[in-house]
Amino acid sequence: MIIDKLYWKTLYYWIRYLNYDLLSSEKENNEIWLVHKRKKSVVVFRRDVTTSQEIRFDKSKVKENFNQLEQTIGFKPKSFNFYYFTDKDFLEEKNNESHPIKIQFHIIRNVKDIKAITPHFVLYKMLVNNEDKKTYSHYKRKVLTNNPLDRHMQRFTPATYVLIITNVIIWLCMILYLNRFSDVKLLEVGGLVHFNVVHGEWYRLISSMFLHFNFEHILMNMLSLFIFGKIVESIVGSWRMLVIYFVSGLFGNFVSLSFNTSTISVGASGAIFGLIGSIFAIMYLSKTFDRKVIGQLLIALLILICLSLFMSNINIMAHLGGFIGGLLITLIGYYFNVNRNLFWILLIVLLLIFVILQIRIFTIKEDNIYDKLIKDQMLGGHYGEARNVVNQTLNKNYADDETYYLSGLITATEESQSEAIAEWERGIKKYPNSGILNYELAIANRSLSDDKKALKYAKKAAKSDPSNTNYKNLQKELSESSDSKDK
Repeated sequence: MIIDKLYWKTLYYWIRYLNYDLLSSEKENNEIWLVHKRKKSVVVFRRDVTTSQEIRFDKSKVKENFNQLEQTIGFKPKSFNFYYFTDKDFLEEKNNESHPIKIQFHIIRNVKDIKAITPHFVLYKMLVNNEDKKTYSHYKRKVLTNNPLDRHMQRFTPATYVLIITNVIIWLCMILYLNRFSDVKLLEVGGLVHFNVVHGEWYRLISSMFLHFNFEHILMNMLSLFIFGKIVESIVGSWRMLVIYFVSGLFGNFVSLSFNTSTISVGASGAIFGLIGSIFAIMYLSKTFDRKVIGQLLIALLILICLSLFMSNINIMAHLGGFIGGLLITLIGYYFNVNRNLFWILLIVLLLIFVILQIRIFTIKEDNIYDKLIKDQMLGGHYGEARNVVNQTLNKNYADDETYYLSGLITATEESQSEAIAEWERGIKKYPNSGILNYELAIANRSLSDDKKALKYAKKAAKSDPSNTNYKNLQKELSESSDSKDK
């Protein structure tokens, strides 16, 4: 491997895998400075060094101009590492220092010398890979790119990859074990539903973020996560990106629960829109993104929104909530170290919105999602599946009077009217004032010519809901029939 390729490839790997940023490059690119702001580390790559005197000069230059370097870099460096790539032989001297500034010097003449400077074995093996056919020009172009998006996209972002792999594995497991992605199946495996969450199934706030309706759904979300996740992780780091991702996803789900009480919500899009919100916050805070970059991001966002319009089951409220969550949590994290007054204001705003969402979630009228699923299966003619949902509802103690009413209809279709009446009577024991059960029992008993019993149930139904004209009319008919028989 020639020294030029080793020089540019090492530079590229330091940027891609060790998260260093390009600070400056000398006109002929023989001296390039990289910085790592969080580690407060500076590394300098140099080519064509021929004497040890040049190394001594670099050392004195750092020590004598430290204050000026601090202003240029933007932080007080804790360490300087100089990497000299050369094929020249010269006397090496011990120039390393640890106090007052840690300065280390490394001379690289061949691939063996690379091992001493690489932080782990995997990176070393990648650097000295003999099967790498890329030229030094390829790595040079990657290192010197002026487009911020290109720099962020070429970074190694493990958290983003882990999230994508996790989502894909769960998707494949669902294909293997569920066969089809019905609302019933998605509810079983952890889809987000208002009814279940208010009854204590909080895990759905997280599990729903890793479930998807169909192939198009997961494909679009994973492509979006690959783009926006890499950008955010490249800028703020892996752990901060994960915090933004999950806080945004949770915030989006809370907003969704505040408005959607009768649907099943799944997907990573709320968290992904949080990453988009985070990018907009970063652009506002850094003021380093030019119009071209902003335009590219807006085009990507517009494409994402347009594609969403052609997909079913899109949860707009979750997208909006995720965007707001990502925007706020990024600003809160930034102002924690910069402006505590703004930090507390934004934190209070976030908590206030959270409290308002919780109040709304637990005060709006809830719809029993299981009853809706039972009716959907019945309308589709899937009475066996409808019966399975009824059994789930009973086992979870989520059954209400409508559940027993629907269960009776299924029994009447699959078995007999007498078994259906027995089912409705079991429901009446638990819900004696149920209008729908009393009404159905009144009709059933009338069909059996037991008008006296039918009238008793009709009166209860009408009493439970005086505004229901069906109940009132049935009571009137039965009363008139009873009066005519008495005469």
